[in-house]
Amino acid sequence: EIGELGPTLQVKLLRVLQTRSFQRLGETNSRAFQGKIIAATNRNLAVELAENRFRHDFYYRLCSDVIQTPGLLEQLQDQPRQLDELVLFIARRELGQEEGDPLAEEACTWIRKHLPADYPWPGNVRELEQCVRNIMIRGSYTPPAIRPSRENDPMADTIAQFRAGRLTAEDLLVRYCSHVFNQCGNYAEMARRLEIDRRTAKSKVSEDWCRRLDQNQD
Repeated sequence: EIGELGPTLQVKLLRVLQTRSFQRLGETNSRAFQGKIIAATNRNLAVELAENRFRHDFYYRLCSDVIQTPGLLEQLQDQPRQLDELVLFIARRELGQEEGDPLAEEACTWIRKHLPADYPWPGNVRELEQCVRNIMIRGSYTPPAIRPSRENDPMADTIAQFRAGRLTAEDLLVRYCSHVFNQCGNYAEMARRLEIDRRTAKSKVSEDWCRRLDQNQD
């Protein structure tokens, strides 16, 4: 887990990569390093770099070949039936085939009925495992990232769809224009903020979207 390394270990490992040598604990002679570093992280290293928790020189030493694994949401959007396969695997591992199979079907039904299709699964497969266990034990699952009063939050919905790459350019424009109009309350001010003419500004405001924003204000 490369994203968890503290500053001291980052410096030491960077030195190994730069000099291609290292010293064993207690030795004074250097040894040649002939290996390669294969690292993984679930942290956003762009954020870690921006906040100076991860060294830039160390990052650029490591990032010659980067493989980005898609999150669970992206995988399920590409292959919806993968949800059934993963839940069945988890249920059989926990309870065996005889008891696990019917509970897996029950869990899939609950997930599709109670969680939105674009639920982001921030905990990825580990969260899905916890979800299945909760359904098996309690008959339900409450995602920690979702407050009941905000289940239909249009901004959260937009962010989830944006991350999944499911919004068109027109979707983004209409939703953002509606958000700005909802803040300022009139087309003239909205047009001034967006640096567009009033007619265009008015044409890009969705009454339905503004109503959803109003309903979810604190």
